Amino acid sequence: MTTFDVLVVGAGPAGATAAALLAQQGHSVLVFEKDEFPRFHIGESLLPACLPVLERIGVVPDSDTFVFKQGAEFLCETTGRHRRFVFTESLPGCGTHAWHVDRARFDRLLRDAAVAAGATIRHNETVTDAGASADEVFVTTRTDTVRGRYLIDASGQSRLLARRLGAAVPYENFGRCSVYTHYEGLSLAAWDELGPSKNIRIVLCKGGWGWVIPLPGRRLSVGLVGRTKITDEDLERELLRGPLVTRLTQGARRQDTHVVGNFSYDNQKPFGARYACVGDSAAFLDPVFSSGVTLALRSAEGVADLVGPALREAREMDAALCAQHAAGMDRACRTFAGLIDRFYNSHFAETVFLGPPNEDAQMRRGIMSVLAGDVWRSGNPFQEMLLSAKRNEARLRIGAAAGSRASSA
Repeated sequence: MTTFDVLVVGAGPAGATAAALLAQQGHSVLVFEKDEFPRFHIGESLLPACLPVLERIGVVPDSDTFVFKQGAEFLCETTGRHRRFVFTESLPGCGTHAWHVDRARFDRLLRDAAVAAGATIRHNETVTDAGASADEVFVTTRTDTVRGRYLIDASGQSRLLARRLGAAVPYENFGRCSVYTHYEGLSLAAWDELGPSKNIRIVLCKGGWGWVIPLPGRRLSVGLVGRTKITDEDLERELLRGPLVTRLTQGARRQDTHVVGNFSYDNQKPFGARYACVGDSAAFLDPVFSSGVTLALRSAEGVADLVGPALREAREMDAALCAQHAAGMDRACRTFAGLIDRFYNSHFAETVFLGPPNEDAQMRRGIMSVLAGDVWRSGNPFQEMLLSAKRNEARLRIGAAAGSRASSA
């Protein structure tokens, strides 16, 4: 028996956003979440392109959860080079600021927005199987099987359907491991040094990069990403003992250290008859440009805007329902992938992110628009350059994935 219009696996940013938007349209939505909230998740720095989605689902920034973010600063502590990029320099129509967030509070706000819209959330529900047939979809937990009309996989890096369909393909040349920690009780002097802009600091390190993100309550997130296995000792050597982090964390309290591995992949079958994958379950790229949450919110919005009317018109079984949306998401992912490839596999980081500001004004605005997550527009010469290049296996793999996506419709 079909009991809900939409079944959503995962109540993180993508799942909660899809649930909120579909419930706003009057559809019955049930969300399965394996954890209790609040719970922590990495991915603490947002981009301007996701802010309209937050406004649409009714999330209002507050000082307990959000810290203003003007842009990004790239630096190399070995050479002393440093360069700042701010969102106000983007192409017209792009947002002019973003936020850093306390992810435990942020995810709870999105979850609460979904509940306020009318969605039902079941916490502590581990999904063991899910799928779609011609007539319905199902989600099975350890204690129950629920059926519905449409299935949205927002299971994050668990990538439930991609694993079930054998569709997850890794990006070999991107980051594959991260080690991170948090500091509490930053001094007022350290907080003032981060300035009113509170930009994310991206530190170029041997074999990878590090992040320094200011968080609410005078806290700091510090992490290292590498393309090979890295450890707490690498985090210490490459980042924590450097002058920036040493200065900012003097007198602060260090929290636990965490390791995350085996990320950066593409789902070659992100949609089909009665189902769609959103957020990290559709693709996860290297986190260097903070694209994860933005891609999650925008993909969830795009799917919800297609599925909602389809449910009202009883055409949700159309296997090509999300084909155009998937093509748009693929273009966005290929843009970031091209930028990530250059970051790791060329001198782009040194010449553009750390070099003197000698690019022309229009190209700089194009770079800033991509850094702001504004990757669904036309007329950005820098984005078109990224999309037209075909130098490496990673981008060729993405092209193959796009062809597979089209054939899955």
